[in-house]
This record gives sequence, structure tokens and C-alpha cells, in this order.
Amino acid sequence: MKNNLNKQEKRKNEIIPLSIIIVNWNHKDLLKDCLDSIFKTHKENQFEIIVVDNHSADDSAAFIKEKYPEIVLIENHENLGFARANNQAIKIARGEYFLLLNNDTLIRNTHCFDRMLNYMEANREVGVLGCKLLYPDGTIQSEGESFPSVWKTFKTQILFVKTLQRITEGGLTNRTFKQVDYVCGACLMTRKTLFDEVGLLKEKYFMYGEDVEFCYRVKRTGNIIGVLVNENIIHLHSKSTEKNLTEMLYHSINNDLKNIQILYNSQLKVISVKILHLIGILIRAFLAIFRKGKNPMDYLRLFFRLLERKK
Repeated sequence: MKNNLNKQEKRKNEIIPLSIIIVNWNHKDLLKDCLDSIFKTHKENQFEIIVVDNHSADDSAAFIKEKYPEIVLIENHENLGFARANNQAIKIARGEYFLLLNNDTLIRNTHCFDRMLNYMEANREVGVLGCKLLYPDGTIQSEGESFPSVWKTFKTQILFVKTLQRITEGGLTNRTFKQVDYVCGACLMTRKTLFDEVGLLKEKYFMYGEDVEFCYRVKRTGNIIGVLVNENIIHLHSKSTEKNLTEMLYHSINNDLKNIQILYNSQLKVISVKILHLIGILIRAFLAIFRKGKNPMDYLRLFFRLLERKK
């Protein structure tokens, strides 16, 4: 027992370059593929992996203990959500840099995270760094985002601009770094000292939107936020939550409204964005009639649930 305590104390006091933090809930297979891709590609800087399992029912925790004994595992007795689970790991992580990484990501390029870390080391004004996120077919999912707004919501929910961009964007780029408002939480690197400065993720966000709010606080300190556009990983996008589409979208829209209020302090903008989301849901409910694997009732349940939501 004494030896174990000494071992834990030694681990706590040992500083390493990078802590990779992954939250998992009922996706053992996705998690395995993600972990294997990290071990295959991250070669240079010393790192640790901390997996926070949110009370999975698929034996994810037992699997980690058996197959990856070197990984630090936090087992929760209930699903605490994304922000709260990440905060648990942040509090015990030993890295100078933290990488928040989704379990539904795949790293293909050797030294991708090494290069991200080295870039932040060489550019101290950069407080948060991401990389390009790709769909499995290689099309662009995200290379950093602008903060949400009424106009942006109109474009994505009514005009389907995001879908059109996926079809039309692509090709080579001569840029290395792109400054953005926020980096998607699926792959977000930052410094430990920045969490010390601005605080942890806000736990009122069960899932989705916490990356926007965190980056907003970071920008207010004068730190730069950006992505390395010549680095990319695959993000299977919502694979970890697709089993419950209504719940996933509910949290996403709810937190979007929270962020609109934080960013603009305008109830009119909040109401406008909510109306646009409701119209977008009805459009998607109609389109779901013609799309294989989509159920219009999922969208209609979401529509009425949002209408009942009290401010």
C-alpha cells in the first residue's frame, strides 16, 4: 500500500510535455482505434493518456485496464458529461500542454501532435491550437470556426452552407497557421498555465458548446487561437452520440443559445437564433422522410422539446 502511494505521489510530481485527455461513453471500439492511432503516430515528445469513462455499459473500463495498463483511467459511476469529465482529467494531468481529444478521432500523420506542441512552444502568443478535421471521405469538416451569430445560424440551418462547403472545399493550401475564433473541442491543445489563468471548462455545458465558451475566455486574455491547416486528423463526427440524436441536438442547440447570450448579451439575438434553429429542425424533419436511416419523428420530438424549454 505504501509503495502504491509513493508511486502515485511520484507520478503527480513528474512533469511531462503532453497530456492527452479522452472522454469515453459506450464506444469501446472507437476508443481502441483512437488509442492505437495515437501510439502509432506520436513518437517524439513524452506523453500520457488519461481516459475518463463516463459509466459505459460496454466494458470500456475493463478493456482499458486489460489492454492499456499504462493509460491513466478515471471511472465514473454516472455519465457526468463532456466538460465535467474533462475537468476531472485536467486536475490530475501532468503535462505542460493538454490535448482534449474525442474518442471518435483517428490520427494518420506521424508526429502530428508533436508538431502541434512544437508550434505552440515556438509561438507563445498562441493559447489554443487545433488542426484540420476531416470526414472519413477526406472532405473538410472544420479548420477552426468563427463565433456563432444570427447570420451564421441562418447560413447553416436554413441555407445549409456547411453542407455546401463540404462538397466544394478541398485541395492544397499554402498556409500553415490560420487564426480563428475557436477550435473544435474534438482536438484542442492548450497550455496548463492557461487553464490556471482562465479556469476550467464550464460544467453547465453537458456536451457541445464548451469549446466556444472556453475559447471566448481565452481570447479575452489576448491569447491567439488558431489551427495548423497543414495538419489533419479524421473525426467521425458525432459517432459517440449518434445513438441518441434528439438528446445530442438538444444539448447542441441549448448550448448555442447560451453562447449567443454570453457573446452578445442580447435577448433578441437569442430569440432570433432559437427561431432559426426551430425552422431548421422542421426542414430536416421533412428531408428525413426521403433519407435512409433518418426518422422524422426524432426531429419533431426535438422541435416540441425546445418549444417547451423555459428561459
